[in-house]
Amino acid sequence: MARTNTLLSIPISQLRAGMFIVKLDIPWIDSPFLRHSRLIKGEQDIEKLKGANVKNLVIDLSKGCGPELSRHTTTGQLTDPEAETEQANPPLQQASPIPSPKTSQAPSLKEELNEAKLLRSKIRAVMGNIMDSLERELAIKTAELSPIIDDTLASLERNNQALMNLAHLSRKTQKLADHAFSTFCLSLNLATYLKLTKDEQHVLGLAALMHEAGWTQLPQQLLGKRTAYSPTELKLIHTHIANGRKLLKKADLPELVLRIIDEHHELVDGSGYPNGLNAEKLHPLSLLLSAVDRYDEMVHQLTDKPGMLPTNALRKLYVEADAGKYDKQTVTALIASLGIYPVTSAVLLNTGEKAIVLEVFSDAHLQPVLEVHYDTLGNPLPSAIKVNLRDQRDDAPSRAIVNVLDPANPIDDPARRLQPEDI
Repeated sequence: MARTNTLLSIPISQLRAGMFIVKLDIPWIDSPFLRHSRLIKGEQDIEKLKGANVKNLVIDLSKGCGPELSRHTTTGQLTDPEAETEQANPPLQQASPIPSPKTSQAPSLKEELNEAKLLRSKIRAVMGNIMDSLERELAIKTAELSPIIDDTLASLERNNQALMNLAHLSRKTQKLADHAFSTFCLSLNLATYLKLTKDEQHVLGLAALMHEAGWTQLPQQLLGKRTAYSPTELKLIHTHIANGRKLLKKADLPELVLRIIDEHHELVDGSGYPNGLNAEKLHPLSLLLSAVDRYDEMVHQLTDKPGMLPTNALRKLYVEADAGKYDKQTVTALIASLGIYPVTSAVLLNTGEKAIVLEVFSDAHLQPVLEVHYDTLGNPLPSAIKVNLRDQRDDAPSRAIVNVLDPANPIDDPARRLQPEDI
């Protein structure tokens, strides 16, 4: 047993509830948990580590108990976790927010948008070629995807609002490549928000890009159908998971990526498909991808239901998570990363003005940057006015968002000024 300051190296046989682990002797990719640093809450956690073939690990005595001082009940469950331990390893909904996009060195939204558009074109081209190869059941090479992930993460780090604007744009066609792009950007934005490791981000990015590979073998009119799926159609749609595994098995993708793709329609309560797995059997990154995929499907009408406004989609996703369908911590983190009013949302202000959300701040969800298009009487402005709700001038009217608008409704947007164009 080696000890350095507050760190203690112990064998798995000495692991007890109440200890705080900071390092395992297995690669992250083989870990049963999303993070190596975590509080051990009971025997179930210990059994998962043993099942992953962990032999030795490192615990932090300043954040948890030592071998002789472990606090657990007769059933092996932690009875009173200390607040400082929870802060050291916060749940997803308490994850540290990403820095505000407005920093002294960060490019403006306009500047980063130009870079993001080039990146979108590159991703669309690569994914279009891959989807075409998959449709013809040809072998695919994924070597081009790693640089795309790196470029996307770099753009999100510079100013994540640019890609979030592009990911939320309404599309006239429901192409798989576009859905892959949106899900990919949203997934990596969430991964950045949660401060996942580079390895985790790359695994999630690959899975997000390739998660709908199996759809290339299905009738494309089923994607974005406006009427309810029949039982036969649902059965056919459910085959896209197996189709995807078959098509991707010869690709040079890590097994974990394939597993996440296999699990992206499984649900926390075990009511998903294809295998009815519950949360205990799902990889943590699968929980992230399933939530993001569900959100993008609702916003961009990729199932048999009408498209939804981003705010309403987040609200519905939270209700579904509360009902046990999706991981609640993951959904809470997704909402925190996108904001209550995600970019491109059309909103009504207390002044009667109508605007589009341009930028959101992780530390001020109710005070985004807006582009005002209608005046207080509901008349279209000659030119839009940019307003930052968290930095309002003293001599200007005090503005606040009071409602979400539907740009598709002529009453809300008679001049069609609140509908973001595909830029």
